[in-house]
Amino acid sequence: MSLKKKKILDLIVVGSGIAGLNFIDKYLEKNKKINVIAPSINKILKPELNQTIKVLPSQMRGSYKNVENFYYANNIKLKNNCKAIGSLSFGGLSSYWGLQMNNYINCDQKFLKKKNIRSIEKYFIEFLKKTNLLGEAKFGKKKTYKNNFNIPEELNNLNKIKDKDFECRKPILAFMCKKNFGGDLNKLNEKKQKLTAENFYKKIKKKNNIIFHNCYLQQINKKKNLIELTCIKKKKVKKFLVKKIVFATGTIATTKILMNYLNIKNEVKIKHHPRLLSVFLSKKKFNYNLGFTPSLLQIISKSTQDYFTADLRPGNKLITKSIIDSFPFMAPLKYLINFLRNRLIFSNILLDSSHSNLYLKKNNDKFDLFSKKEETKSVLKKRNKKIFNFLVKKKIIYPLLYKTFYPGNGADYHYFGSIPFKNKGKLAVNNNCQLNSSKNIYVIDGSVFDFKKNKYPLGIVAANARRIAKQLSK
Repeated sequence: MSLKKKKILDLIVVGSGIAGLNFIDKYLEKNKKINVIAPSINKILKPELNQTIKVLPSQMRGSYKNVENFYYANNIKLKNNCKAIGSLSFGGLSSYWGLQMNNYINCDQKFLKKKNIRSIEKYFIEFLKKTNLLGEAKFGKKKTYKNNFNIPEELNNLNKIKDKDFECRKPILAFMCKKNFGGDLNKLNEKKQKLTAENFYKKIKKKNNIIFHNCYLQQINKKKNLIELTCIKKKKVKKFLVKKIVFATGTIATTKILMNYLNIKNEVKIKHHPRLLSVFLSKKKFNYNLGFTPSLLQIISKSTQDYFTADLRPGNKLITKSIIDSFPFMAPLKYLINFLRNRLIFSNILLDSSHSNLYLKKNNDKFDLFSKKEETKSVLKKRNKKIFNFLVKKKIIYPLLYKTFYPGNGADYHYFGSIPFKNKGKLAVNNNCQLNSSKNIYVIDGSVFDFKKNKYPLGIVAANARRIAKQLSK
């Protein structure tokens, strides 16, 4: 069929995570309909692939098939020293995330023009108001947001102190609540109120104008001034011709597809935040009845050269069960762990992107996702010692032995920075998120950002997606 006879779409979005849905939501304010490629596959595509990550994040337990499907669909081989994951289901990894965001967003965006930074601030506040998330944000007099929540007094005192090494902040918690929530986290309805793709989709008023295509994108090709998408649905090929394509596929999948499109054979670095999980013993009980208690406080290094961050999360049922199930040797301690659950503080130590150790490279007709160096674990343990000493000094925890767990390279599940904002380079975008080498291709997921200070940046990605949607709606 000739290009003239074949149906040509004006725009198509690939991906159904928080970035993609925010784009869709904003785009439909001025447009009648939008086409979206969003796989929702409930069976293993190729059982013999056997690339399962044995230790998944606690909130993702039972979702191994989504991880298997992700690597099969993207033709990616996961090397043994790499623990990165993806998900081939509606919402992707945004259905399983840790439910906290930074309320400071400008420190990693100096590569953007001032007008675009102001625009992201505007749409960040708009996103918060639409969802009524818990927390505070302020950018000048007009761009403000507040829907506060309570934290234990001893942690709130940390939030007020001045320390030469650390700054403490309450994060934004990703629960969609009513205005003037009241502050008591125990009153949350976790299933209905947490910000997942599924729950956010329910808030999109014009969802009947969204045309979903239940398939996954295999590759794209240039057809004159158009882009041809080759997708797979139940082992059958389905093709689309579009004037504009918007990638919200997640960094790993987006990078792989565009490397293939641009014929990039050199390895491409996937930036991330190497992570260490720690468990401390609190001096006071934290009485929360949530299945998955979010992080209540962020501890941020003030160093201008070492942008590491820790968060503090009370012990909860989901994490403790995951520990016992994942590590058989802990089974004899099951009752002790559950008894102490309300006195446990879990902490994620996150390094900045300069410690990234993930690479993607084409290998014949497949792609390898791998790591190189192994010293990250020792760096994380040194940073964790600083957090431990800080919490002991502030009389939050007992000065006893603590336990750490290094989940592996890429197991922070924060992937970004592979298609950066740059003036030059094929695998890069301009300030409008257009691919330098193809102006009808847009990238709105984390691929375009480099998050050094911002360790929980989903709000920035969502705001930027709304910014680009506004531009394309004119």
